[in-house]
Amino acid sequence: MINVLKSAAAEAGTILLNYYKKNLTLNYKTSHKDFYTIADIESQKAIKETITNLLLKKGVDESEIGFIGEENLHVDSKRKHLFVIDPLDGTTNFASGLDFFSISIGYFYEGSLTAGLIHRPTTKDFYYAQKGQGAFKNNKPLKIVEKPLKECLFDGVVSSRPDKYPELFNSFKNIFPHVSGFRSIFSMALSNCLLAENVFNIVVNGHTFIWDISAAKLIIEESGGIMIDFKGLPINFDLNNPKLAYNTISCHPRLKSEILKFF
Repeated sequence: MINVLKSAAAEAGTILLNYYKKNLTLNYKTSHKDFYTIADIESQKAIKETITNLLLKKGVDESEIGFIGEENLHVDSKRKHLFVIDPLDGTTNFASGLDFFSISIGYFYEGSLTAGLIHRPTTKDFYYAQKGQGAFKNNKPLKIVEKPLKECLFDGVVSSRPDKYPELFNSFKNIFPHVSGFRSIFSMALSNCLLAENVFNIVVNGHTFIWDISAAKLIIEESGGIMIDFKGLPINFDLNNPKLAYNTISCHPRLKSEILKFF
């Protein structure tokens, strides 16, 4: 399935690069901080069409293929082969000409997260994992290294939802003195990939969605890390409620108890 995901992401990546650093119209969702562009729409369409065509060639019936996508895509999440798509994670970065953006595709087989792939078009990098088979960046295995908290580089995403500001800012303020530094690149999928290759050591988001984190979760776990909520519980996706928001912490397992003190 990784080759299917890679083909779809590569197709979408070409589309995104064709729009990158162009003057794009912004279409607003909930606020001026939450928007999409034509690139998001065309990328998602290409991913859906590529996956469908490739599976049909493999003999899979179209009635068994389902999709959840950020841009109003929901095709029966109970189907045997379910693909969860973020066609452009980091839209604000993309629209601003900042090259921290990615494409994320998670694959659920009979409701179980089985494979995931994240593609960074500007660097041509592919991060991917299959359940029980490890995680990789361009065929190179990924393994999260344990570091003491004081040596950890922290990536924290501030939600576009104003009601989330106080809680997040307070937690970030409390943990900041105890880590080596703070960054916020605003691409949840890419941030987790950078954690898997030990650029970041802690990644936090207080309001994220299944399309942002399904592929990332598997990549983190297959790299030896964990993705938990602010109570320390595992992230369990509700496939019947794709608009459900999650709060997440990704890190090495031995950092869990130290980090949770700040949330």
